[in-house]
Amino acid sequence: MPLTDHEYDFFISYSNADTDLVSSIVESLENDYKAKCWFQEKDSKAEFIDEIMSGIENSKVFILFISEHSANSYFVLNEINHATEWRCQNEDYKIIPIIIDKTKQDVADAAYKRVRFYLGRLNILNANTFDSIDSLILKIFEQAEIDLPDRSLHKSLYHSSESENARLCAQNEILRNFSSEFFTKYTTPDSYILDIGCASGENIILRLEGIAYTALLGLDIDEKQVECATNRFGDNKNTFLKCDVMSPELDDILEDYMERNDIIGFDVIHISAVLLHLDDPLDLLRRLRRYLKKTGVLFIQDEDDGANIVYPNSKFFNRAFEIWADSEESGDRFCGRKIPSYLSAAGYKYCNLAKCGVSNTALSKDQHSALWDIYFNYHLWLAVEENMFRNPNKTAKLLNDYIAEYDTYKKAYDNGEIFIQLGFMFFLARK
Repeated sequence: MPLTDHEYDFFISYSNADTDLVSSIVESLENDYKAKCWFQEKDSKAEFIDEIMSGIENSKVFILFISEHSANSYFVLNEINHATEWRCQNEDYKIIPIIIDKTKQDVADAAYKRVRFYLGRLNILNANTFDSIDSLILKIFEQAEIDLPDRSLHKSLYHSSESENARLCAQNEILRNFSSEFFTKYTTPDSYILDIGCASGENIILRLEGIAYTALLGLDIDEKQVECATNRFGDNKNTFLKCDVMSPELDDILEDYMERNDIIGFDVIHISAVLLHLDDPLDLLRRLRRYLKKTGVLFIQDEDDGANIVYPNSKFFNRAFEIWADSEESGDRFCGRKIPSYLSAAGYKYCNLAKCGVSNTALSKDQHSALWDIYFNYHLWLAVEENMFRNPNKTAKLLNDYIAEYDTYKKAYDNGEIFIQLGFMFFLARK
């Protein structure tokens, strides 16, 4: 069923006590999904009751946000009554109840008796079981049997945990293909490998897929990520440990590991997307040099926005790069070009830029979409803390202008009309 033939797509029934949460969902429905909602905050006029009844009857779907407040609201109960009566007369009319109360989440609770009286056996969603507003909205569209308007544009790969896994998988495949040839060339069955910034372990495990090696040690500062890596990939061969690599504990952990395994150093040390986040990358490179075998090789993968190429270029893409550059969390956006001088100052005798640039050519459909999402999906910025930008007012304007043109450029990209190369760099260094 398309979004046509009715004045409204969704009638929103809720308690005023829940306005903040409901408003955020309605805002996303209207702005991100182009749906039209009857929402009391903006649509009720002087003839209040008539407007409500008209809104219900001129909508395709009645969405009820259930909380203890709405379950005890005289107006909400009347809206439910009219919606259920209207549904009896119009078999295509949909009613979607959604629990939003975080403390009382069971419709069997006494507070919901009157709501339950009208709902009968309707399927009830629980907003608290969804990992984001977007994933809840996708479920609403599914339950309503409504097709998303231009689904390819609005069903971002960030909108659900299921598609989040697909996105990460596609991105990891892109980065694996970018660097796997070097792991194949330099890793032997006797190799001991050290991965700095292992995160959930998936990146390094993908790169080593099908390659024989003796052991892997992955280090990361995020305890939850290390726990995830251990649960998924940890065994007698693969070890993952929490470690702040800029602290003295790095030396303690590495020396203990080398002593237990009776080795004099690592054959491969891998650092991916770490140096750009460090205040003193030179210090880490100096320390790691002590743990690299004379015959070993250091792999460094990092980024440099100066190597980004877009054709045809436009203000749209320039805005994206400016937004990234202003982000506190994105690090040094020109780190890549500095790595040769870092390595030289740290005492490495050999450095080679082995590969530069990941482009959208010759990618699968999922990978093509994932490459866009690495840099250009605006949900990356909407989903983070408000204070992540150094110049929030300036960046907010950039972001608004960017979002206004987003659909046009995303569609052109999906149609193969835009070439993009992202400035990933892969360096090899020896002791």
